[in-house]
Amino acid sequence: MQPQGQNPERLLSAALRAQAVGGQSPSPSPGPAPASPPPARRKLPVVSVLIFAVVLGFAAGALAGVLSTL
Repeated sequence: MQPQGQNPERLLSAALRAQAVGGQSPSPSPGPAPASPPPARRKLPVVSVLIFAVVLGFAAGALAGVLSTL
């Protein structure tokens, strides 16, 4: 039988904790870090691109119409 403090789960947990802190003795964790606000996202210029595409389409259509009447 194994002693109470030496069961495999505790050994593995202690080894993983020691590896996580770089082999040093683990210090009590300071708690969760305060949540920072997410970074501000820039909006995509969807409306301005659509307006530009429509104006460009009208200009190309007008140019094609003028050239086709010659």
